[in-house]
Amino acid sequence: MPEPRRALPGPRDSGLWLFGYAHSLVGEQIFYVALTWAAVQIMSPAEVGLLLVLGSLPRAVVLLAGGVFVDRAGPKRLIIVSDVLRTAVMVAAAVLLGVGLTGTFLLGALTVVFGFVDGLFLPAVGAAPAFVATVEGQTRLQALRTIVYRGAPMVGAPLASALLLTYGTVTAFGVTAFLFAASVVALSFTRMTRPASGSALSAAVDRTARTSVFGEIREGLRLIVSNRQLLVVVGVLAILDFGFAGPTTAGVPLLAAEQGWGPGGIGWIVGGFGVGAVVTAAVLAWRRPTVRAGVVAAVGLTMMSVGLVALGLVEQVDGTPMREVLLAGSCAAFFGVGTGLFGTLVNAALVAMTPVAQLGRIMAAVSLSGYLGDPVSFSLTGIAAQGLGASSTFLFGGGFIMVAVIISWVSPAVRSLSLPGTSRRS
Repeated sequence: MPEPRRALPGPRDSGLWLFGYAHSLVGEQIFYVALTWAAVQIMSPAEVGLLLVLGSLPRAVVLLAGGVFVDRAGPKRLIIVSDVLRTAVMVAAAVLLGVGLTGTFLLGALTVVFGFVDGLFLPAVGAAPAFVATVEGQTRLQALRTIVYRGAPMVGAPLASALLLTYGTVTAFGVTAFLFAASVVALSFTRMTRPASGSALSAAVDRTARTSVFGEIREGLRLIVSNRQLLVVVGVLAILDFGFAGPTTAGVPLLAAEQGWGPGGIGWIVGGFGVGAVVTAAVLAWRRPTVRAGVVAAVGLTMMSVGLVALGLVEQVDGTPMREVLLAGSCAAFFGVGTGLFGTLVNAALVAMTPVAQLGRIMAAVSLSGYLGDPVSFSLTGIAAQGLGASSTFLFGGGFIMVAVIISWVSPAVRSLSLPGTSRRS
């Protein structure tokens, strides 16, 4: 007997998902800016780096299992659960800070819990576009997702700076809780399609009763190792994340504090990252390279390396603090253009080359490949900033990214990346 026809998601569902995703990302941006700025006030640069390490460790532990759960149950449930947990954590943090409970322990506990929730959120978000739109609508949704993802810092960082300057950390956490709650509401009304009977993803779901979580994790990792192109791309992403994770997360507030730019300087730099990336993503949505996507992505990666080094040289310019902030924002925007090129095209290529049945696990592995280096990147950022100055972290980071640049230009696995139309393999 044939199954009843499943209702396909429509533009309303794509819009609701983007709305919820945007609110979640802006809330996350405000959280990290507020957390790091609060830490800078009571900790040394090295301690700030260690604080961020605390958040990356639980995230790394949970990621692969989160990918398995996405492949079993679909991304919607995990996204909603993670945003509900984020809302509760932000409310608790605002209340505790509001009654005067502050200190290193509270910030550390907050970072650990948030990192754990991130381990569930990341693979679910990576797989969601395949569930929230029809095959014909995937290209457009991916472009819009990139704009939302890269635009979140452009909105969140200046908003966080304004909240910190005007109302303080407690209000910043309260606004973050509201944004996460709005995301939960929007995603609750978003319709995500389940795989039809007999599809690859449906078969994967059926196998979960007979396969352990660790067995499914091994299956996903085996796919990466057996596919040379996928393996090289994951390796490049790991090197890239190691190079920019510390400087762009811990290095920005440390640089702003060292140069006397204050929270406003943080907003300009992080906002610059977003402006460059959003403009680039909008152009890619209109004119998207297909056959030469790998070459364009390599150009973007080169721009990221150059932009990060330039940001580390801003302090050498003799000018007023306002001029330095504007120049730093321009360097960040140049970095953002490279991020928009590389991130959009490589992410789209990953979705295209990955079987839908293992999309959650592959996205989890891709995220993990970057986050494994985060503890070291954060620690080295704090140590370098304390010993050599905050600017040195951007010089080291940009130089390390150049290793990924060389691999991208030399290896055909990256240069040969191409984007098919809207068709996807199952």
